[in-house]
Order: sequence, then C-alpha cells, then structure tokens
Amino acid sequence: MDDASTQESLELDVTNFGPIIKATVDLRPLTVFVGPSNTGKSYLAILIYALHQRFSHFSDRKGQPDPMFFSRGAWMRWSGLQWELTRETTLSALTNMAEQILGTDKRQALDEEGIVLSGPVADVIRSVLEATGDGLGDEISRCFGIGAPDALIRKGSREGARIVLRRSGSNAKPSIEHGLTIGVQTTAFRATIPDGTRMRVAGGDAGFWRAWAEQVLSMADRTEKPSDFGAWPPLDSFVSHVWSDILAPLYYLPFYLPADRTGVMHAHHMVVSALIRGAATSGLHPTPPSPLLSGVLADFLDQLLRLSSPEWRQSPYDFGTPLEAALLGGSVRAKSSEVTHYPRFIYRPKGWKDDLPLMNASSMVSELAPVVLYLRHVIEPRDVLIVEEPESHLHPAMQVKFIRQLAALVQAGVRVLITTHSEWVLEELANIVQRSKLPENRRKGDADSTVSLRPDQVGAWLFKRKRRPKGSVVEEIKMDEETGLYPTDYDAVSEELYNDSVNIFNRIQDIKAE
Repeated sequence: MDDASTQESLELDVTNFGPIIKATVDLRPLTVFVGPSNTGKSYLAILIYALHQRFSHFSDRKGQPDPMFFSRGAWMRWSGLQWELTRETTLSALTNMAEQILGTDKRQALDEEGIVLSGPVADVIRSVLEATGDGLGDEISRCFGIGAPDALIRKGSREGARIVLRRSGSNAKPSIEHGLTIGVQTTAFRATIPDGTRMRVAGGDAGFWRAWAEQVLSMADRTEKPSDFGAWPPLDSFVSHVWSDILAPLYYLPFYLPADRTGVMHAHHMVVSALIRGAATSGLHPTPPSPLLSGVLADFLDQLLRLSSPEWRQSPYDFGTPLEAALLGGSVRAKSSEVTHYPRFIYRPKGWKDDLPLMNASSMVSELAPVVLYLRHVIEPRDVLIVEEPESHLHPAMQVKFIRQLAALVQAGVRVLITTHSEWVLEELANIVQRSKLPENRRKGDADSTVSLRPDQVGAWLFKRKRRPKGSVVEEIKMDEETGLYPTDYDAVSEELYNDSVNIFNRIQDIKAE
C-alpha cells in the first residue's frame, strides 16, 4: 500500500455552492457521497475534480514541481514580490531555517516537527499558491460547462460561494489554507500561512537538507552586505522540495467517470462520426454551433478517443484485469480503426472466438468497460478516480464485487471517490472496514479476506435536505459500532415500505373477513 497517499488528507469547506448550504468534508483515500437526488453530490464531486485539474497542472505524478512554473521569471512575474527590497530579511529567514535544520539531531524529528516558516519564505509560498489559484474560477466553470462561476452560487443566498481547502492531514502546523470566494461576476483566491507555521522537509533525504543548510550559511558568511546575497537559488530549491507537501493531495491527477457511462459508450461512435463529418466539411458549409459540454464529460470523451493511441499503451500497473476477471465474464479492449484511427470498443465473452461490438453487449458490460479501460491504460498509484453511481446497471451481487475491487484499488495507492444511492455498496464497504479489525489469521472464510481498509482510510458523507434555508447540508456518517453499518436515510424508506405492506395486508384480511 502507498502509505503516503493514505496519510495525506484534504479538508474541503464549502458554503453556498450549488444546492449546498454547508459542507465540511475530509477527503480520504476512499470517500463516499450518499444521499437523496438533487442534494449536491455530483456538484461536490465535480468541484473536487476541478480542484485537482487546476493544481495538478503544476506538478508531475510524483509531486515534483513543473520546472517551467518554478522558474525565477515566472515567480517574479506572478508574485510581484520586490526581491531587491527584501534581501536582508530573506537572508535572515533562510539562515534561521538552515540553523534549525543543522540543529536537529535526528531526521525523524525533522520530519515530524518540521521547521518554522518565516518572512520571505512564507511570502513566496503564499504568492505561488495564489498564482496557481488564479485560474481556478475558470477551471470550475469549464468543468461544470457554464459561462461564469457565479452561476454556482446557491439560489436564495445573499452571499457569495466560499471554498476553503485545508491540509488537515499535513505536518504543516498551523494549517495552510487556500480559499476561493465566488461573488457576482468576481472571483478571488487567497492563501493563508499563519505565523509560526511548521513545514516538514520530506522532499529530500537528510543529506540533501544538511547540504542545503550548509550552503545557505556559507553564502551568508561570504556576503559582505545583505544586498549582495543571492536569495533566489536557495529559495527556489527549498520551495521546490516542499511543494508536494504544500499541495498534496491536490497535485494528484484526476479522472472522472460520469453517470450514464453506458449511454456515453453507446453514443461514442456517433461522436466520432460527427468529428469526422465536421472535419471533412470544415470551411465548405457553415455549421451550427455545437452544444456546450461540461468539462467532465468533454474530458471523458477526449480520453476515450485516445485510449487506443500509442501514448496509452497498457499500464505497468494494469489495475483493470482483476476487475475484468471478477465481473465481466470476458474481456474488453479499444481497437484503433484502420480507416479513421479512432478507437472502437469491443467485448469478447469468455470462450468466444469472435468480438462483439460493445453496443451489442449487456448494459453491465458497457457500464464497466470504461472503468476497466481506464484502470488498464491510465490509472496509476496516487491518481484520483471519481466514479459516479458505481452501482448503475449492476445486480446487487455485482455491486458488492465492484466495491471490493475499488477497495483493492485504494489498497494499491489510488485515491477513489464515489457517489452512490446503493445500500449494498455501503454494507459491503462497512464489511471491508470491519475486516481490518481482524488479525490476518482470523479472516479465513471471508468472501475476499485480502481486501480491508482501516476506518481512517474511509469517509462516508450524507447529503441532507433542509427547507429553511433551502438547500442541503453535508454530515459525516460514523460507523455504528453495534451494527457495524453506516447509518443512512435508507432505514426510513424500508420502514415506510414495511408499514405500507402491513397496511395493505390488513386491508386484504378485512375484506376476506367480511
């Protein structure tokens, strides 16, 4: 299991966004959104996708910063900091940090306690955070397929929407926060780094940080005047190495599998045909404007189009084959057309010699095919996979198997977020968490004794309607220690059905007795 990805959590605080009045969600390796329709589950899932889309552009999959972003010219242009006026305080701040590092005897203490950020170093981190967040409003608009983010302000609210990101699981103390305020026709992103914030220096080994500290002190000793001190190289090196801890897990690459995957897969060939037809007639005839797609759907279609390209050969991780073997009863693959070079999706049932077009396969196969293909060709540890309604078109037994596969994916270091209406999904998830409390030698006889997740790796959140003010609030669902289940509003539905059944039965008996 990828321990780093299981420890990094992000607290998301949302106010007046879409139908959501208030939500405070601690995003964990496996996060589950549950609740009635039209309460904002997809709104929050798409928002999370947009956040990852924006911030993952500045780092690679391992959290290393993009060299182009971390260039002096870009920082000077974006931050607007006047280094010529702050060299003396920069020298003081860097030497103070260097002395902290050299004064720490044990590497473990340096990781756990961290070093205090001060002065220009905190200013640099703050300015870079704000630079990365400048385009966040545009990315949110793109992902939702709207013209401007103010369309997402909750109806009836007299205030704008507010989105706060807080590294609740970080070793940075106090918390570093990023906040986006959405007002009418205006958005503003601000970063807050409180005085005394401690930052772990886990971006390099002990030898690196000791060499860095010695270099800083050596440069300071050789500097006759503070104005001669070249502050940029050590600042650049420091922030580059702590960048992953500042942003994690936002720098993880996201993938969004929207609801109605069956419909999208069946309509995919029509989209391809439209693209080809549009390209062939381009410039010859005026074409009507295309309807605006949401960013999540456009990204999904774009990724489907590239699934058979050489750049997306089978991943060395291949998380798709276990899911395929457990649920599909055959194999799916994307095959590039010899004519158009666009992919065709095909399914071959086990034991067959011929392929079957995916549109002629069962809805279960069509629903799971993109999940298998993503897991086979795209998904790597530390990526974020968002799946809307994983239970769609699946028999309850298959729902249970699917959630086991997703839990196994989390065990392998992938972060997963799902929205669901399924009681079967939640019950199996509860079993997976409960199993973690058993020692290995006491798990024999379980359906899949190897799949378990600790309670701190799983978060379930219930979206509840409110009448005044109109909207929904989001609350964490704690596992009931007595029943071993996640309590939801499903019990109320079951009770109502049972009461109706008893009432109908009693009326029938009354008629028979007449």
